[in-house]
Amino acid sequence: MGRVGAADKRGGAAAHLPRMAWAALLLAIVLCFTAAAWADALLGATGYKMAGDATKMRIVVNFDREPDVKWFLLRGPNRLVVDLPRTRFALEAKDVKPRGLVRAVRYGDQGHGSRLILTGKGPFSVDKLDVLKNDDGSGYRIAIDMSAASEREFDAALSNQSLTTGSTVSTEKGERVGTGPVSAPGHRFTVVLDPGHGGVDGGAESSAGTVEKDVTLAFAKELRDKLAGVGKYDVYMTRDNDVYLPLDERVRIARQHEADLLISIHADTIAVKGLRGATVYTLSDKASDPEAQALADRENLSDQFAGMKIEDDNKEVTDILIDLIRRETHGFSMSFAHTLVGQLSTSVGLINNPQRSAGFRVLKAPDVPSVLVELGYLSNTKDEAQLLSADWRGKAAQSITNAVALFAAAKAGTATGG
Repeated sequence: MGRVGAADKRGGAAAHLPRMAWAALLLAIVLCFTAAAWADALLGATGYKMAGDATKMRIVVNFDREPDVKWFLLRGPNRLVVDLPRTRFALEAKDVKPRGLVRAVRYGDQGHGSRLILTGKGPFSVDKLDVLKNDDGSGYRIAIDMSAASEREFDAALSNQSLTTGSTVSTEKGERVGTGPVSAPGHRFTVVLDPGHGGVDGGAESSAGTVEKDVTLAFAKELRDKLAGVGKYDVYMTRDNDVYLPLDERVRIARQHEADLLISIHADTIAVKGLRGATVYTLSDKASDPEAQALADRENLSDQFAGMKIEDDNKEVTDILIDLIRRETHGFSMSFAHTLVGQLSTSVGLINNPQRSAGFRVLKAPDVPSVLVELGYLSNTKDEAQLLSADWRGKAAQSITNAVALFAAAKAGTATGG
């Protein structure tokens, strides 16, 4: 009986082996079908494009189906977080390489869902985040417009974000985050000084070896000290040492400080040796004269000379890169330029027709009144001697300080209805 019982047990165990194998096979089949179904259920992010500069960016992400988007802001560092359903990212590494206003791009499965994180180079505003159907019907895309902003504007967006996040419909322009600088209570008149060129971009050079980047930095420091000495202004510099700074970075710095005025300082050369004196330039689509156009072209090429060529691929990118000049801002720029010419005329020499205009990229902040001051020409020995004279720099800096005082008072009167 014992032997028969043992045989029965062995036979029973052997009889269970096929059932276990079938169970394993069935489980594998179920898992395969489940994985396939799960893969089909994933939202596919199949393309990523980013265009713009340090003041304004557009990010476009393509999807095979309509995404359900939720987004919010975080600080420390400043980030835009875009939450998506479980998404299969199939993006090219070269496409997500950070540039312009975006310092870092991260994406992937976060364990509780998929996420795209855009880290800003500083505070920014989300002007628009739309989900759009592709024209050819092949899928959908998220279009995100970001622009440089101040810490105050970013903080306001953080406190307000419960009203602005979670929507895939474009908000009305008047309700968007960061629609332009509105001075905070207690805001002091803010001036940003921009010493032209720097680092590998030396700018113009005289026959005696005087380099523009050194002249502009020395003068900007002198002007900064005089403005700070007034005690009524906050004064910042785009650079305070010999460092290369792209043109759009200079604009970003002005916007993030909520500047009431940007003064870009230069000292060029020109083929006409007898031409000398200071000039004040404002922005315009059409140059006031051929000389102004030639100067703007040279200054705008600074990024290319330093190996930072700006590419305008198409009309959409061009629209991003070229800020529309707000009528009020342009009026303020013209007003300050007129005041500045009047003040400089009492202390330093000016060229004929000293108030001119051209399409300078560094003046293109849409909400910051901006001028470019050409202190003189390094190609003229008398101008060069003045630019190197501490006494002349002091007089010129004082004239600009006087012009800032008049402009700040007038602007305050405008703001209060005076």
